[in-house]
Amino acid sequence: MPREVTHLSIAAILLVLGATGAMAQSTPAPAQSTIAPAESTLVSATLEQRMLPPEIDEFTATLFEGYEQPGAGVAVDVYQLFIRSLHPSGVETEVRVQLFVPDLAAVEVRGAYLFAPGSTGLINPCRASREHEAGIRWGLYRAHVLAFAGNGFVGILPDYQSYEDWNLIQPYFHAESEARVVQDAIRAVDEFLEETIPGGLSNLTRVASGFSQGGHAAFAAADRNADLPEDLRLHGIIGYGSTTEIAPLFLQYPQLAPMVVQAFADIYGSDRFDPFAILLPEWAETLEYDTTRQCVGGIQSYYPESASDLFDPFFLKSLYAQTLDQTHPEIAAILADNSSGLTDHGVPALILQGTDDIVIDRWDQDEFVIALRELGSHVKYYVYEGSRHDTRQIAFPAVVEWIINLQPARLGAAD
Repeated sequence: MPREVTHLSIAAILLVLGATGAMAQSTPAPAQSTIAPAESTLVSATLEQRMLPPEIDEFTATLFEGYEQPGAGVAVDVYQLFIRSLHPSGVETEVRVQLFVPDLAAVEVRGAYLFAPGSTGLINPCRASREHEAGIRWGLYRAHVLAFAGNGFVGILPDYQSYEDWNLIQPYFHAESEARVVQDAIRAVDEFLEETIPGGLSNLTRVASGFSQGGHAAFAAADRNADLPEDLRLHGIIGYGSTTEIAPLFLQYPQLAPMVVQAFADIYGSDRFDPFAILLPEWAETLEYDTTRQCVGGIQSYYPESASDLFDPFFLKSLYAQTLDQTHPEIAAILADNSSGLTDHGVPALILQGTDDIVIDRWDQDEFVIALRELGSHVKYYVYEGSRHDTRQIAFPAVVEWIINLQPARLGAAD
């Protein structure tokens, strides 16, 4: 059983973390989007197949090994959508979205569940929508969303930007780009479904969820919730081991840092986000080649687990001391701009954290929850003893219950 954590204090967290706790500094709010979205983001939609409940259960069984599998109660129509989304370079790029619609003749839809996947890589072969086709196990994301669709939810699973354009790489951990994908997917699915579901998504409870990097994306969308039309705004955010701040990720799981460094150097320019100021020379020299020739499994094996074997010593010392704003002000500002979640968005949140998470420390997550509550969001926080980074399976019943009980009128209410 999970333990719900309802009362946390900064003093208690600092006692555990010491004065150099990863999130002890205040986190600047991300900038709001300044580019208006296109009126229509939907490019095309194709029905791939209808999956019957036994087929869904067979497909999701591997994901739920060792856990109670939620049986599918309804058939699901599986679509592939292509949508438009604006890349930070200003180029309009297409994004692939997997859409799962429960049999509308057999069930009353319980809500819309958008899921942003965890890290998979920067290039096209690494897109989450390819996982089930290639037989790779990055997170079994299609199975995860299918499980919700088989239980009566409209399931939305977008890739991130750039995978359909071989000249671009994923703007990894770039908060505005992630938020844009979430919002463009919601707009496109609403447009596509408005003829089959009265009002499209506007009459449904709408939540954005995400695992690891996907949690960063979901909270980035919450920060920019006001950019959506009022009738499509998010009612809730769900984070499974969500990594909403980048600096602690660099220290806790440094193998992913090179992908962030390459993406940010690409977006902001190496004069502002200099790989040689962050990484040791042997890693900086071949950064672009190494991060664009392999997906996340190869990345994790290739780069060192020890931060001292990856980062420039001066950068690492400052990262530990939380003095990047003094020693590397441009880099610090970019990292701060791309934190997510800690604005006064007021969107209720459900956060699901394992005590044995090796990617985001439980105490860092505690601090994030404290800060989010202090900013006015109603936060339900479950901690799973002995669970590692992926809490999606163990938390499935709690998530369904939370979505069903979510009251949009509680927007802005605080625990």
